[in-house]
Amino acid sequence: MADVWQSFPAQMGEHRAFISFNQSYSQIAERDPRTSLLKVRLQIKKPTSGGMPTDDEFSVLTSVEDKLNDAIESQGGVEVGRVTVDGQRFFTFYASIAKDTAEKLIASVSRSTNYPLQFVYEQDAAKNGYWKELYPTDDDWQVIRDLKVLDALRKQGDNPEAIRQVSHWAYFKDEGRAKEFCTWAQASGYVVTSQERASDQTEVGVHFDHKGSMRLEDITHHTIGINHKVAALGGKYDGWETSVERVK
Repeated sequence: MADVWQSFPAQMGEHRAFISFNQSYSQIAERDPRTSLLKVRLQIKKPTSGGMPTDDEFSVLTSVEDKLNDAIESQGGVEVGRVTVDGQRFFTFYASIAKDTAEKLIASVSRSTNYPLQFVYEQDAAKNGYWKELYPTDDDWQVIRDLKVLDALRKQGDNPEAIRQVSHWAYFKDEGRAKEFCTWAQASGYVVTSQERASDQTEVGVHFDHKGSMRLEDITHHTIGINHKVAALGGKYDGWETSVERVK
């Protein structure tokens, strides 16, 4: 079964980064006997002003990654993530190989791709290189969910700049917490359209709206704040939906 990967943007100091991580690895990380952490650094030759690769170089970087994967996987290793930031790309692997073996593998890939590759090798039994540097925070997971909705809208020809109504749902254990959330939502500029007990009588649902664009920064400004407030009240934020607004 193929690994499942997820990607999301993140802020690293003054720079915008893009992180991709092997989500499937989270299921085995704690018991994985491979404790050698290998981080390989590549300098992007012609980065954009935002430090990302151009379309032309993107395919070349994919080829470099494939060669690294083949080399390290041949020794029983696994790729767990990559980070692109400030004109550099970092590939992260776990393996059970000696440092000199890793050095030979990476040198061979470097020669065959014409990209000078540097690397860091260390022991990481706790898998901190995965959990702390690649794995999403709660806010990052919200961004990932938002990106999936935005991608679905994009595929339908949506104009992300168009202002439209966005509907949200949240669920709480009792009327009191739902009411407290409604007070917060209204004070924060949201329009609460309903507050009612779910059909199974176990939760109280709140439906509320705002108007905004489908730019990522715009929608996450709302969803992350909502998620924080709902979680603080012991509830569950159940996401959002909106209309498709095509370019006219």
